[in-house]
Amino acid sequence: MKYRVAVLSDSHGNYSALKAVLEDAKQLGTDEFWSLGDIAFGGSGSEECYQLLEDVGTSQYLMGNWESSFNELMEKRNVNFDDPSDIYFIILVKYDLEHFSKERIDQLKKLPMTGRKKVFQRVFSLSYNLPNKNYGHEILPVSPQENFDKIGDDPNVDCYLFAHIHSPLWRYTSSGQIILNPGSVGQAWFSRQRLLKNRDASYLLLTISERGMIDVDFRRVNYDQQKELDFAIDNDFPYVELYRKLLLTGYASTHDKDLLAKINKDKGYRQQAVDFVKDLKDV
Repeated sequence: MKYRVAVLSDSHGNYSALKAVLEDAKQLGTDEFWSLGDIAFGGSGSEECYQLLEDVGTSQYLMGNWESSFNELMEKRNVNFDDPSDIYFIILVKYDLEHFSKERIDQLKKLPMTGRKKVFQRVFSLSYNLPNKNYGHEILPVSPQENFDKIGDDPNVDCYLFAHIHSPLWRYTSSGQIILNPGSVGQAWFSRQRLLKNRDASYLLLTISERGMIDVDFRRVNYDQQKELDFAIDNDFPYVELYRKLLLTGYASTHDKDLLAKINKDKGYRQQAVDFVKDLKDV
C-alpha cells in the first residue's frame, strides 16, 4: 500500500499558484496535505488560499513568520511607523482584514509552531523554521551542518520538514535523519538568477509505504502569472506593481526601504497605516 502526502508552504496569498499546486497533487492521488506556514500575506488571495486548503481537508497547519507578525500587529506590538517595511506589511494586513472572516482571524491566532505526523511507522517533525523560532536565516541552503542539526535532536524522528527559505532542499542531520524543504508555492526563490527565472510553484510530494519513504518528488507546477496579477488588480490590491515584479522576476521589495518609502509617500500609505492601527480593535 502506498500513501501520498503533499507538503507545501509559503503561498503568501498567491491564489493562482496554490490552486495549480493542489490540482497537480490531486491528479497524482494525494491522500493528505500538510501546510508548513506563511499561507497568507504578500499576495491578493490570502483568504482564498486558506479556503483552498480547507477544501482538500488539510490535516496540518503551522504558523509562519508573517502570520506571527499579523498576530503581533493585532495586539499593536512592535509597530514602527518610521519603517517603510512596517508600513508595507500594515497596508497588506489592512487589505487582508477586509477579506478575512472572524473564523479565519481566530484560526491565525491559534496556529501551532510545530507538528508531528506518523505514517507507516515513519515519524515526521514539522516546523516553519527552527522548532522554537519561525523567523531568521539560520538554515539557508548554504548554511553549515551545525545549523541544520539545530532543527531537532529527537532520535525518534525520521524526517524533519521545514519551510521559510523558499528553496527546495534535501539535507541530513549529523545523526542521519532526513531534512526536507518543499520550496515556496507562491514565491519560489533561488540565489542563482538563471534558476530564479523559472517562476513555477514548488511543493513536495512524499510517497510512503510499509518499507518507508519510497519517493521524494520535488514538484514544480506552472501557473498563469498574468491571471494572478489580474486577480490582484480586480481586487484593488495595494502595491500591485511590486506584486507584478515579484511574480515575474522572483525579487521581493519587502526590504527595499527607499522604494517603499517613495510608494508610501505617493500613495499616502503611512497615514493610512497610522489610522488603521489606531482603530484596530480586538477581533
